[in-house]
Amino acid sequence: MADRVWYFASGGNRVGPVSEDDLHARIASGEIKADTLVWNSGMADWATAGAIPGLMAPSAPPMPPGASALPPAVAEADGGQEGLPLSTTVGTWGLFGRILLVIIGTVLVIPAPWVMTSFYRWFIPQIDLPNDRRVTFAGEAGEIWYIFMLRALTSYGGAIHQAVPLVLLFFIAFLDLTIIRWAAGKLRWEGQSEQLRFAGGYGGVLACFLAFAFSLITIIGWAWVATAATRWICRNIEGSGAQLSFVASGWGLLWRTIVFSLACAFVIPIPWMIAWYTRWMVSQFHLSARA
Repeated sequence: MADRVWYFASGGNRVGPVSEDDLHARIASGEIKADTLVWNSGMADWATAGAIPGLMAPSAPPMPPGASALPPAVAEADGGQEGLPLSTTVGTWGLFGRILLVIIGTVLVIPAPWVMTSFYRWFIPQIDLPNDRRVTFAGEAGEIWYIFMLRALTSYGGAIHQAVPLVLLFFIAFLDLTIIRWAAGKLRWEGQSEQLRFAGGYGGVLACFLAFAFSLITIIGWAWVATAATRWICRNIEGSGAQLSFVASGWGLLWRTIVFSLACAFVIPIPWMIAWYTRWMVSQFHLSARA
């Protein structure tokens, strides 16, 4: 049977020929289910995949109550907690267009709450979780509109004096903490039993900002500060049996950012580089069973 080619039905169409290995890969991914019609030259007629002995893998026993389908976290050398990665196949031009809207809305200040919230509502559902749950964003721009506008205004601090952005860090930390807490509480998914919350405090966010600011003196140290800060944020998101972790290394973030910046200097590659960088970043967030 291993040498045979197969055909299967999908959406009313015949798909194939595919090899035995390809067929099993599609079964493992869930594309071919037990009730999917399949056929090969040794069969008299089409039959469901589940009716063919040995074709479908035995069903796994049901999970016990309270158990998680996610693996336990595995600590990496650089501090990340490896689990199952998130992924996204977000379109290049859709992402590029919406990022342009975010930039324009932030520059104009007043549209900032609406463009940011619209971006969250569009992008978050396009992130695929390894436990097959779909996540949506339920936030509304009017809920913290003044926070987004104030955050947009802080980007003009450098135009007043070069020391102003450093002074504003204390205020920006408060604004970003408010946004993180609000955004975490607005995530929704199927089977959700408790609202997510961000348990980190103002001191932690401020420390991340100050460390990042001083790391710029070293030229490259910001990458390690950024990965450590992102891991801290993930560790402080609570309200679920799954633990979100960030596993990127400082070197991994650094060299990709350099490649991204150099490529964007040529202007034309910008949309593709944004998509490449975004997909990699999403894949560095992992889910594992919370200890």
